[in-house]
Amino acid sequence: MREPPFPIVRHPAAGARIPVLVSVPHYGTQPLPHITRDDYSEPWFETFAYGFADTFASDLYHDLHEHGATLLATPFSRMFVDVNRRRDDFEHHDGEVRSRRGVVRTHTMREVPIFARPLAPADLEERLRALYDPYYTACEGLLDQLRSAYGYALLLDAHTGSPRRMKDHQVIIGTRHGATCAPGLAATVAAIFTGHGFEVHDNVSGYTGGNIVATFGQPATRRVHALQLEINSSLLMVTDREALIPLISSGGVPEKAEANIARVRRCLADAMAALPAVLASVHEP
Repeated sequence: MREPPFPIVRHPAAGARIPVLVSVPHYGTQPLPHITRDDYSEPWFETFAYGFADTFASDLYHDLHEHGATLLATPFSRMFVDVNRRRDDFEHHDGEVRSRRGVVRTHTMREVPIFARPLAPADLEERLRALYDPYYTACEGLLDQLRSAYGYALLLDAHTGSPRRMKDHQVIIGTRHGATCAPGLAATVAAIFTGHGFEVHDNVSGYTGGNIVATFGQPATRRVHALQLEINSSLLMVTDREALIPLISSGGVPEKAEANIARVRRCLADAMAALPAVLASVHEP
């Protein structure tokens, strides 16, 4: 079977491009090509690849290139490489990588090994060179193309969030407390989601913006703005939050809340239509 391209890049049609790059770092649900069920310490751990992805992110963001944005995403689950973490965000002990949450996951939160064989630091470095570094290289190159064409660019880092962690927050916009994005851009996105009936919060603890936003959001020095958009995945499914983890752990997929998915997609389309003019007003007298 032919391996999928890495990273995924989708360009808008000629003449339709806008100065917006949408990054979806937790888009994919796939395991690495060489990983099989036998590689897990418990057979049901195979479900982790889906569980650690952003639920229904592909349903929300997959076609934003049709609205003029450039789309960047990864097909692989963040369990294997989380490109929204720092490259050095892991620990190793006695010659093996041990990480419950970071740029790779090797253990559960209860310190149970996920895989039958330990991950050596050299093997992780090889994985980072193959999957982490190219994502950042692609992001940098695509932003440079937009900035060269328009004089400025916006990176929208797009996510869906765990209901357990987001709790009752429906939509969270993160700008590292205003450091990575002009206020008018974040306000425009917030107003669109509010207008469609969603409750919007900004820079909630734990959701102020991950490594991608922190790395590329340099509005003052490079005219590149970056904001993180987090949609509570409880809005996108009929399955309630208490039933979600047992369902995924048994290999199931939650039932989609189609009406809400459509409503979020309308918000995103409206944002793609509105943001270019706001970006222009920020940078053009």
